[in-house]
Amino acid sequence: MVLQSIRDRLTGIIAIFIFAILIIPFAFVGVSSYFTSGAVNSVAVVNDKEITIGQYNQGFQNYRRRMQAQLGAAFDPELFDQPIIRRQFLDQLINEELLAQVSIDAGLAVDDAVLAQAIRDVEAFHVDGEFNVDVYQARLNSQGLTPKQFETNMRASMVLGQFPNAISNSSIATNWEKADYVRLMEQQRDFNAVMVPAFPAAAGPEETAETAAAEVTQESAGDTAAQEAAPEAVVEEEAIIEWYENNQGDYMSEERVIIDYIELDAATFGGAVEPDEEALRARFEEQQVRFITPEARLASHILIEVDQQAPQLELETARQQAEDLVALAREGGDFAELAREHSQDIGSASEGGDLGWIEPGFMVQAFEDGLYALTVENPVSEPIQTGFGWHVIYLREVRPSEGMTYTEAREILLAEYKAEADDRRFLEQADRMVDIIYEDPTTLSAAAEELGLEVGQAGPFGRAGSDFGPAANPDVVSAAFSDLVLAQSSVSDPIDLGVNHMVMILLREHLPQALLPLEEVRDQVTQSIRNQRAMEAARIKAEELLVSLDAGTEISTLAGTAGLELVEAQAALRAGTEFDARLLAKVFLLKKPDDSGPVTAVVELDDGYAVVQLNGVTDGELNPEDALLNQAYAQRIATSAASSETIGFLRMLRAQSTIEVFEDRL
Repeated sequence: MVLQSIRDRLTGIIAIFIFAILIIPFAFVGVSSYFTSGAVNSVAVVNDKEITIGQYNQGFQNYRRRMQAQLGAAFDPELFDQPIIRRQFLDQLINEELLAQVSIDAGLAVDDAVLAQAIRDVEAFHVDGEFNVDVYQARLNSQGLTPKQFETNMRASMVLGQFPNAISNSSIATNWEKADYVRLMEQQRDFNAVMVPAFPAAAGPEETAETAAAEVTQESAGDTAAQEAAPEAVVEEEAIIEWYENNQGDYMSEERVIIDYIELDAATFGGAVEPDEEALRARFEEQQVRFITPEARLASHILIEVDQQAPQLELETARQQAEDLVALAREGGDFAELAREHSQDIGSASEGGDLGWIEPGFMVQAFEDGLYALTVENPVSEPIQTGFGWHVIYLREVRPSEGMTYTEAREILLAEYKAEADDRRFLEQADRMVDIIYEDPTTLSAAAEELGLEVGQAGPFGRAGSDFGPAANPDVVSAAFSDLVLAQSSVSDPIDLGVNHMVMILLREHLPQALLPLEEVRDQVTQSIRNQRAMEAARIKAEELLVSLDAGTEISTLAGTAGLELVEAQAALRAGTEFDARLLAKVFLLKKPDDSGPVTAVVELDDGYAVVQLNGVTDGELNPEDALLNQAYAQRIATSAASSETIGFLRMLRAQSTIEVFEDRL
């Protein structure tokens, strides 16, 4: 009646007016769809194929998890949230999509046998060096994947790898390339170096800078710059302020957050309902195969083959032959010899009819019934007919049933019952918690009150997380700094902390990055100035030594007079380990000496300077007799070439494709 009343009123001029109001916005919405891109849910479109925001976010989270697992403590969460890293990952997805498209166009595929072998070869699915189906299923379940999904992903990955693999396999190294590679990589250099440290190892951070400055002051009494670096000179307030203002990026506080959270953990439930004995006994009866090994029988047989549909005469003849063999066996004949001579079962005849240990369910029912009707005292059966023909069965040994009684299995059954009850309770409460929060994603209080949970607080912590509490979990930290929580001030999605253990978080306070007050960082600023002055003093000292060296003073004399370390290197290799790697890197950048004599230079190191005298350079030579070494050189060059060619191939695909990127959606 109510609906009819409304319908009756919506007539005439009133109805026309209402419909006119409704039509206008719908008309504009409809027209606007012709002028806006359909890729509103995409971060990129590659030749009309979309890479959706969901695909990108899921892929990027998986990428962060992989990098965290690989880097361990060296993982920097803040680095992996930089726009440049997110864009690089998108470029990787675009490259994969381009390879997928060109692979489809080329008709590339991976057949089922190759895919199956590749999966069997994955070591993560092995137990004792062999592929294990249970481990395979468990690992996929832990990642939320079905076998079909995993196989689809792996097939796609193998298809994507075919073009790069083809490029890699076609790369070669010419003799000239090998010779030139060896010339550079096996090059040897003879040099001497006077080490001028800014921070002598024996001193502390403050003392080291002052010591270096003091040495310069003693050696260069008339040098103004050296005198300014003297240890007696206090770092001036003006210098501190100037350094602080010019290097503010070094003195910023870390961006941090404080979060509220509610945690659901089945381990804290308590009060589980105890099952009655009937329920446990029923469970034991249903799952006896887990606890009891059934009786097994060691048997042999003789088969006289005959089709069940054969004429009656053939069936009777075969049965009579089987009866004759029964009689021979019961009269003491060697059953194994009888089987070798008469059995028509190709698989077992040569083994004397041996079938091994047989448990219930392994044989056709008629054979099994006949076998289990035998006793050790009466071990030879009458002829038994199956679809294969007539069998004469010989029982050789009985292995009794073994296993646990109900009383012995009860604790296991009880623990499993309670665990399943906890699973159910957890899922019920988790579903309810999510439903309540999704009704109002701006608060945790309603869910906490209904479920009897406490709202906890964690923080402040930065993008590296914390050592304790929820912030010790990288997924919680990632969620805390996500757009949903940080920008939209909404409760996070459920975050898995383990088996039947989850948490949902809400931003309480955001503490953005800010310049720290000078008084908080004064000691750091002062030390930075002292370190810079120590480096400057070391540079001045090194340049003075270079002047003396170029004037004809022996480098060993320079080192001895100044009390500095002298490095003497003969036939040093580029990748050698007997000398400082930083020093070697700088020495191998110097030009070769010519007829005018050694090359000299001052080179900067991380902790000071070195005055270098390069005396000679000997190029590496390829030994054609060393086949293994030549092969290794060729492989290195080919691998490098393949990498360059693959990059070139992808650049070509990009140049030939239409790619649209939506930067604001990253």
